[in-house]
Amino acid sequence: MANFNSYIDNLDMTFWHGICLQNGMVKHYRKGEVFVWQGDVIKYFGIIRKGYFKYTITDTEGHEHITGFVFSNGLVGDFLSTVNKESVKTNIIAATDAEVMQCPASVLKRQLEHSPALHRALTEGLFRQAYMQYLDLCSSSPKARYLALLKRCPDILQNITLKEMASYLQITPTHLSRIRKELTFTNNTLE
Repeated sequence: MANFNSYIDNLDMTFWHGICLQNGMVKHYRKGEVFVWQGDVIKYFGIIRKGYFKYTITDTEGHEHITGFVFSNGLVGDFLSTVNKESVKTNIIAATDAEVMQCPASVLKRQLEHSPALHRALTEGLFRQAYMQYLDLCSSSPKARYLALLKRCPDILQNITLKEMASYLQITPTHLSRIRKELTFTNNTLE
C-alpha cells in the first residue's frame, strides 16, 4: 500500500529498520491490545512488520474517534512523547493482530539528539502531514476526502473497516455508505 502516513515518504526506512533490528525485539500484539495509553509517556517505537494500529481519542461524551493509522512498514509511536517526555495524546491500539520490531524510545531520542538533520526532517514531515490533514478537513467535503484517500491509498479498504474509515473521515458510517452508494451509482450510469 502507498504510504498512508506521508511523513515517511522522505525518510530512509532502511535506516529505521536497522535501528530497530540492532536495538529492538519482535513483539506480537493481539487485536485490541494497547501499544500505549493516552496520558502515558511512551516507552517504545517500532516498525510494523504485519498488521496495523489505529490512533484514537475519546471525546468529552465518551465516543471514540480515530485520528490516524499506521500500516505495515510504517513507524508506530509518538514523536512528542519520545522527544519531550510528555504524555501521549492518543491511544495507540492494535486494530488487527500485529507484529512490531519494537525499540526503546530512548534509542530514537538519542538518534534525534545526535542528528539535527534527521530531527528536522521528521519534525517537518510530521508537521506537513498534520497541517495538510487539517486543511483537507476544513476545505474538502467528506466525499472529496474519501476519494482523495482512495486515490492516495487504493487498497486501504482491504486494510481497515468501513466503520474505521468513517471515524477517520469524521463522518458517520451511514454518511460513508451514502457516499459509496452515490459513487457506485454514478460509476454504473457512466458505463
